Amino acid sequence: MFDKLAPVLARALGVFTVTLIVSVLVVIVSFYYMDEIYQDKQSAARAMRIWQTKINNSVENNQIIDEFESNFLKLVNQGVVGSEDRLSWFETIQNTAKKRGMPLVKYSISSQEKLTEKNIKRKYKGIDVYKSVMTLDITMAHEGDLFALLNDLEKADGLYTVDKCKIEKISHKIVDTDNNMKAYCELGWYTFRGSKAKKGRKNAS
Repeated sequence: MFDKLAPVLARALGVFTVTLIVSVLVVIVSFYYMDEIYQDKQSAARAMRIWQTKINNSVENNQIIDEFESNFLKLVNQGVVGSEDRLSWFETIQNTAKKRGMPLVKYSISSQEKLTEKNIKRKYKGIDVYKSVMTLDITMAHEGDLFALLNDLEKADGLYTVDKCKIEKISHKIVDTDNNMKAYCELGWYTFRGSKAKKGRKNAS
């Protein structure tokens, strides 16, 4: 009887062995296949993060460009970048003097001069800064006339600072008379242009 069962057991054992080997091979192949899929997924995720970072940086850079472009265009429209608009300054002075009944407003402006690099902050290197000095000699009723004139000049084309200003009474009588105040001021008008030296270096490179 044992002799009859031996071939059956041998065949069963052989089938089991083959099945086991095939199963192991399937598991191994599946493991490598899943590992490859996992690695591809990880690579895709890394690539997605890289591109997401690039997109975010691009959006941020575009926002920065838009912001600086907007500010730059404002400066151009205000007459700060490029050539001076002296006519705008003179018209503003005349209109304010007439509107407020100021009897005397003398004004003059010097030739435009380029500031030396030692007077410019490092972050503004590569930008040529020009300055023109305007003097104002005013006879007025009170200090409010001067402040009104300076406020109106802020609306004119350009950028200015008050370098110095002196206000005094013309007459020191106890009873004030009309237009008894006088003011002498110096204003610095500034304009900006791209540096020619910087442009020359770019062209040379």
